[in-house]
Amino acid sequence: MKLFKNLLILVVFIFTTHLSAQEKIKLTLLIKDSKNKAVPGAIILIDNKKQRRVANKAGYFKIKLDKAPKEITAFSPLIGAKKVAYNGQKSMIINITSDDNDKSFATGDRNTKIADPIQFRDIYDYLRGKVAGLNISTTNVIRVRGTASWNGGRDPLLVLNGVPIDNDTFGDIVPTTIRNVKVLKGPETSIYGLRGANGVIEVTTMIN
Repeated sequence: MKLFKNLLILVVFIFTTHLSAQEKIKLTLLIKDSKNKAVPGAIILIDNKKQRRVANKAGYFKIKLDKAPKEITAFSPLIGAKKVAYNGQKSMIINITSDDNDKSFATGDRNTKIADPIQFRDIYDYLRGKVAGLNISTTNVIRVRGTASWNGGRDPLLVLNGVPIDNDTFGDIVPTTIRNVKVLKGPETSIYGLRGANGVIEVTTMIN
């Protein structure tokens, strides 16, 4: 009986140790600029490996890690990059300032540089400031110039990284992640069939 109890204790100990070893590290990052404002769309690198997701609209980035990293880098194409050491924190605030570097940083698969000093508030603000061929109302209703109403509707087809999306998903696109925007109309939209009759807005981001 005593031997059985000892074996049982040993099994429980090994099982508990195994679970502890597999427990993931939950980390929350808040990315801010020199004015202590959130940096939406900041690219995150953990031990120099770029993550698929970016900081959200409020500047937050949450992740579960299998092991503790040595360093974390936050990068904004409009500001620069900031690398910090990880010392076991569950939450961290990383402040990126324009003095951190030359506003150019290698993100693993390409070099991203400052293209425009304007910090756009959202995708609609970005389209107003950089993309021709669109009419955008104050309520963010988009119309492609030169297209006629089809089937009673005038909304263009919205496409993100090759996939058609709805208005809510389109509104969540972070401007600092945008690589390219194309406005299609007429024969250019033929690959989308009738869905593209009112024009197509193709958005390609750095994070696919």
